[in-house]
Amino acid sequence: MQRAPFTALARVYDAIMQDVPYDDWVAFALREATARGWRGGRVLDIGCGTGNATAPLVARGFDVVGLDTSHDMLTVARAKLPGVTFLLGDVRDAALPEPITLAVSVFDSLNNLLDDGDLERAAAHVRTALAPGGVLAFDVNTRVGLEALWEDDVAEGWAGDVHYRWTHRWDPDARRATVDAWCASPEGTFVETHLERPYDPDELRTALAAAGYARIDVVAYPDGRPATSKSARVWVFAVAPG
Repeated sequence: MQRAPFTALARVYDAIMQDVPYDDWVAFALREATARGWRGGRVLDIGCGTGNATAPLVARGFDVVGLDTSHDMLTVARAKLPGVTFLLGDVRDAALPEPITLAVSVFDSLNNLLDDGDLERAAAHVRTALAPGGVLAFDVNTRVGLEALWEDDVAEGWAGDVHYRWTHRWDPDARRATVDAWCASPEGTFVETHLERPYDPDELRTALAAAGYARIDVVAYPDGRPATSKSARVWVFAVAPG
């Protein structure tokens, strides 16, 4: 059965993503934000999904607010982290808590911003909620990463009693990657189709500068060195004016 993105997937997402290094990504984001002047405070987790990056932030003692467009993913997050505030909304225009000192987004959530100007609009909206000197930190797939997402364009396996087979295709004219996420579990079988738009380093710098950030660094994980044209996934650290 065809389902809308991030609906049926919510109930099997954590099983499939159990080996994803969310804690390591969060540690990296905090380290790099601190190197750019961040000194703690309220954190916004953009595209928080089921809360897999929210949890290690909470475990480190931060006041965290999660934001996501998927009701189903947030239902899982709220069950896992009942003391955390989770908001349903779009990062381009949602009512955001103010002030926040760090806005973080992991696992290419912002690649779901597909239209021209979307990333600039989202970054500018987040900046309005950031305290002076606050940091926006996120990772995205580049064109290099989305052209060849997986070997043979397939990711397949078992996660507990969930069988998944995800297939990828790249459209060079549209500059879009499509993933058909097929999953079967005792609760049923479904397919969700997900689209991602790549963001290369120069595009990122242009969008973040237009959104009003004072410092913009595009770096590679895990060493934090400047990203190159060959980087498949990059991290952005953008500092709001002080």
